[in-house]
Amino acid sequence: MNKAAIMKILGYSGFEGVCSRLRLRGHALRCVCRAKRFIFQYSIRTVPRSEGERLVEKRVLILGIPVWVNRRQRAKYHIALLVDEFFGGWDTAIGGYGALARKYICQYIPDDNIQIDLLLDTSGGFATQERLVDQTRIYRLPSDPAKRQSWLDRQGYNLFLSIEMTHPSFRIISEYKTNTPLLYWIQDPRDLGMYQQRQQTVHRLRDDDWGYIKDVSIWMEEIQQRRVCFISQGETLSTIAREMYHIPDEMPIQDLPNPVEMDHDYILNDPPKEDKIIFIGRLEAQKRVWMVCEIAKVMPQYEFYILGATGKGRNEIENAQTLEPYRNQDGSSRVKNLHFTGHVDGDIKSQHIKTAKLVLNTSIWEGIPVSWLEALSYGTLIVSAFERDNIVGRFGTFVGEVMGDGVDEESLKRFTVAIEYWMTHEFERNSNAQKAIEFIRERHSIDAFTNRMRKAILQAIP
Repeated sequence: MNKAAIMKILGYSGFEGVCSRLRLRGHALRCVCRAKRFIFQYSIRTVPRSEGERLVEKRVLILGIPVWVNRRQRAKYHIALLVDEFFGGWDTAIGGYGALARKYICQYIPDDNIQIDLLLDTSGGFATQERLVDQTRIYRLPSDPAKRQSWLDRQGYNLFLSIEMTHPSFRIISEYKTNTPLLYWIQDPRDLGMYQQRQQTVHRLRDDDWGYIKDVSIWMEEIQQRRVCFISQGETLSTIAREMYHIPDEMPIQDLPNPVEMDHDYILNDPPKEDKIIFIGRLEAQKRVWMVCEIAKVMPQYEFYILGATGKGRNEIENAQTLEPYRNQDGSSRVKNLHFTGHVDGDIKSQHIKTAKLVLNTSIWEGIPVSWLEALSYGTLIVSAFERDNIVGRFGTFVGEVMGDGVDEESLKRFTVAIEYWMTHEFERNSNAQKAIEFIRERHSIDAFTNRMRKAILQAIP
């Protein structure tokens, strides 16, 4: 009997395509992994703190029966940070969540009691991939849930810390069977009814939808009674999250403001403020950067600087195309008083903020942008079409929400009137700017953030 006949008898004739064979092999491999896990299992479990500080329990099970158990004390609590970017580290996007992870959490929170690993996504293939960036161990986990389960079991994390919940992070945590607690940091909860209502009015370009939030909401409601604690960077965001995730009124949401790098020796107007207005952020559809460009065109008496670049892997080509009417292929501007700096950071970014009088925010939706806090730390006031926690109202002008593309005369006028007021009323601007500096130093200092975050982490560990 030839090979073809044998394959037909065994039912393999339908798997002659490469894709079919790969799917079959993948299914077979998953079955083998599950069988192996059922027969033999090695894991590390954390022990409640009431039984001893930082104790972990190593276990070997055969057919589900423990045959070897050993307890030992760890040097530190092991925390798994769930976020799908690291501010450019390991070829990730440059965004707000990644900045929080790389520049603040992983830099300032680890100490003699706390170790932080970062879990990026499930793109590791057949095995876990690892890389060390800025002294932080970063992992891309296997695509197979059984392999992820086995790897996470061996890590024995004391706590998961999530910056909001993007799709890659949700895939990791929602498919992992565990009683390990989750500390959920509310940053930008997007209620679909609120978000899509605004997003759908924009026609030039829309970012990819956040449709998976429905799954997150259902999952959060199912598990929160067992092992979820909430912290939040703003009261208005906590209100949205309570409704989205059905968080009971009696469950506290701890206030934990975002940190800001600031120069505590900075004195207002040193260096002198210029007739300069800036935009800070990714050049994406949600931000509607084209509005800043249009405002610059009708206000030639002021200089406008756009600090930012298109987000990596985030509709880069399409977002770049929306700015083609305003800039050349080499990145230079077609508008005389408009300047594209690209992505800037450190001293260069700080110098732009210090010398600017205003920062513009033209987004269709926002949480509490770090750019607001960075600007206020140097007395740069905000003119924005979005508001949170009355920050803009206290330290600038909230022009009201602007729907659509925002380039019509009425929408642009809302901005130009506010800009002209602050640029020509120096006494009022300086008075408000000094209050803004004091507010940021009191609420958003790195020292205050470090102490609060470490306390929140230790409280969340049973």
